[in-house]
Amino acid sequence: MATQDTHPAPIHQPVPSRTATAKTTRTGVRERWRRHHAERKRRVLVQQLRLTADRAHDTDPIRRRREPLLHYRAAAVRTDLLEIAAILEHTQTPDPASIATLYKLLINGCDSPLYNRETHISELHATLDYVGARLLNHS
Repeated sequence: MATQDTHPAPIHQPVPSRTATAKTTRTGVRERWRRHHAERKRRVLVQQLRLTADRAHDTDPIRRRREPLLHYRAAAVRTDLLEIAAILEHTQTPDPASIATLYKLLINGCDSPLYNRETHISELHATLDYVGARLLNHS
């Protein structure tokens, strides 16, 4: 005796087009990755600003000898660095030109007024004032 099939036959439904959903999914993934990457870069920049401000008062002569940082310059602008770090930390969409200027200030050892003895310290103050004003106006 044969048993009857208790499961109904599968209903064949049309497969949705992959092109529309695949494009939007890829675009969404790319946009999320860009936002995540920009957020991470911003957090690293905030950490570097705070680290530079904290190293301004480092009293260990061996560490100071090995660092290219001019401690007297970092000490002169310590409060500005901490203020900019706080502004940057709470800004959702920071000004890209300000971010680029901060990277040049912290990384470029030859031209940065933070590392170059030949650059007058007033240029360092002017650079940080410019960046602070741009970040405040852009937020």
